[in-house]
Amino acid sequence: MNAILAFSLRLLLILLSYTFLGWIIYTIFMDLKRGNSLKEEKVITPIILSLQTDDEEITKRFRQSEIVLGRDPSADFSLQNETISLRHCKLNYLQKQWWVEDLKSTNGTFINQALITTGTILTDGDVLTLGKVSITIRINQNIILE
Repeated sequence: MNAILAFSLRLLLILLSYTFLGWIIYTIFMDLKRGNSLKEEKVITPIILSLQTDDEEITKRFRQSEIVLGRDPSADFSLQNETISLRHCKLNYLQKQWWVEDLKSTNGTFINQALITTGTILTDGDVLTLGKVSITIRINQNIILE
């Protein structure tokens, strides 16, 4: 009788061990699956850059995580003004916020008339000045991009 009881307890222990192991594997799998879906759902808050020239207003909408501004035709927001460097500054979407960083431009990058020397957070309504060009920043969670 003792041998049958010991065998039954060992069998029960093995069954519980495999059940516990299966539960751990299932939990890890579900966490990994949830983590991948969060990466896919990464939403970039849209940003609108507007500038007024002598004859027209130029407005561009962006939803990419990096935007280069400058005189270079390959820049994401190309500005033809002799006071702007080829690659003047860069806008990055990091930590759910838009940041601006000067790319060692000749005339500097200013936010609301303050010279920036390091990465700086942009807010809705800021005025970004590159050389003699002023760009109004619009950041809003509810902007609908076409």
